[in-house]
Amino acid sequence: MEVVAPPPEKDRDSFREVFVRFFPRLTSYFRSFGFSPSDAEDLSQGTLLNVYKTWEDYRGEGSLDAWIFAAARNMAYDEWRRRARSKDGGAPEETIPDSGPSVEELASGREDLSRAVEALRELPAGMRACILLQVQEGLSYQEIAERLSLSAHTVKVQIWNARRRLRERLSKAS
Repeated sequence: MEVVAPPPEKDRDSFREVFVRFFPRLTSYFRSFGFSPSDAEDLSQGTLLNVYKTWEDYRGEGSLDAWIFAAARNMAYDEWRRRARSKDGGAPEETIPDSGPSVEELASGREDLSRAVEALRELPAGMRACILLQVQEGLSYQEIAERLSLSAHTVKVQIWNARRRLRERLSKAS
């Protein structure tokens, strides 16, 4: 990953480039956690707004991607906590965010797809994020690790466990 130093002062054109570069990736990231498309866009905008407000805090010592996606991860956790409080129950890890279209709409009558989608929804959020980033975006363990601020070993274990759980769940359903 490239290391990009922030501009010396808040420069709208420079930040516009960051926004254009990261907004679609952040939206995809939030969707991988199960947020609806509109919520994912709102969270992406909120994350980038927070990044803009704290732009001077980034010292260029590490990957800009890792810094921004750490902010996104924190934004997702904050949203889950907010939703859990508003519903009077459930820890953030137990809360499954709104996932947009129903399984039936996504599957269009195909039972195998609906079982797979349901199995994915049952995975813990971190595990689901790792497997979806690998499958949807084709990221390597290292790239996923940088994006989620995890070690590559943790990502490898999360993906291995996700695949094992999915296999078990789908073999029981058949």
